[in-house]
Amino acid sequence: MEKKDVIIIGGGPAGRSVVHMLHKAGFPGSVTLIKNEEINVNRCAIPYGISHEKPTTAFQIPNALISDFGAELLIDEVSILDTTARRVKTAAGLEMRYQHLVLATGAQPLIPKIPGGEAGNVVPVRALADLERLRDLTPCSKKVVIVGGGYIGVEAAVGLRRAGLEVALVEMQPHILMATAEPEFIAPLENALKEQGVKLLTGRRVESFELTEGCASAVRLDDGQALKANFVVMAAGVLPDTRLAEASGIRCSRYGIVTDDYLRTSAGNIYTAGDCAEKKSFITGNPAPGEFGTNAVFMGKVVARNILEKPTRFPGIINSNVSTVFDWAIGSAGLTEAAASAQGIKAVSGIGETLDRYPMMAGASPVRVKLVFNRETRKIIGGSVLRRDRCAAANVDFISLAIQKGATMEDISQYQYSTHPELAAKPSDNFFVFASLDAEKKDPL
Repeated sequence: MEKKDVIIIGGGPAGRSVVHMLHKAGFPGSVTLIKNEEINVNRCAIPYGISHEKPTTAFQIPNALISDFGAELLIDEVSILDTTARRVKTAAGLEMRYQHLVLATGAQPLIPKIPGGEAGNVVPVRALADLERLRDLTPCSKKVVIVGGGYIGVEAAVGLRRAGLEVALVEMQPHILMATAEPEFIAPLENALKEQGVKLLTGRRVESFELTEGCASAVRLDDGQALKANFVVMAAGVLPDTRLAEASGIRCSRYGIVTDDYLRTSAGNIYTAGDCAEKKSFITGNPAPGEFGTNAVFMGKVVARNILEKPTRFPGIINSNVSTVFDWAIGSAGLTEAAASAQGIKAVSGIGETLDRYPMMAGASPVRVKLVFNRETRKIIGGSVLRRDRCAAANVDFISLAIQKGATMEDISQYQYSTHPELAAKPSDNFFVFASLDAEKKDPL
């Protein structure tokens, strides 16, 4: 039986980041990555790949990103993981022993148990086959229903509306994007969707899919309303794929595979990273959802350092995230004010708004931010941004770094920034400073 120094199960961003870090460090041992998808797709980009502007190959992850970085690549599936003997067996009958193993099995799309949900035109948003199916269905369809109002569902709604389809989006929460966006920022986004012809049905639940010849022809809601559909996009979220870990006796929770601070599982010599792993909040230390590719990459790097015998703790997730809704950009990092309250944190928030350039410059547009602080420590614990251009990611990254460094509202209200007529607000104005000062007024020293 062949022995490998490192076996990685899963070819997503977590698994690939382990490969890249080991390769960069000159790891002398053997590395084998096993994944069950012939070709992986960039999952975050699927809503943007529905149109035929670019070939599907543009949205694929080349296998060379594994094989060209010193790792052996096997397209197979691990059927048995024996943690005592440190042995894996694959569906193709291969058996290997390992010194270190990394579980990076990702997530499965959450498919609610809805009558008729097995129809061939009810399509999740996860794999290359899903993207190809959506590209096939879109040109020959007139009406689509999207189930789920998170980022993927909203992005799919925008893409399909731009493709000329009649789009209805069903979300069981009172509003879209409630997991990541502050309520003050959601209304402009919902208005933008409606103005562009997307039918929003929030606070509604899908009861069934009515089938005609094996395909969903209508979506029945809990209020009795029936929405006609040529196909349905299922964007209700994902669940950690812990099946192999559970079958192997590795401890799991509803958040994923349980780890210690070094991302070791209960099996000790087995690490885990990415969507399949339980993640802890950087702010609270409590388990928290965080199925973002960046989290997977950060965790994979920590795992690689520990395999390289450079003990590294994973500090927890901040969940920096951004998205677009037509010409709007939205993003956040850390906790929303509601999430902080739910965690028992006494918080104070401030809102700041400026133009994105000097007022006399053509195209000047408002930028609005909200910062959330812990009242007791005065440290920033979250923040959100809403603006019209494509610069939200840089703003969210600033918030994320401020959280990591424990910046207080006084630190942010006094920080030094740049200015330029075409690139930033006038010298006296800065939305982060304004938001911090707003919070200070509500909770002065």
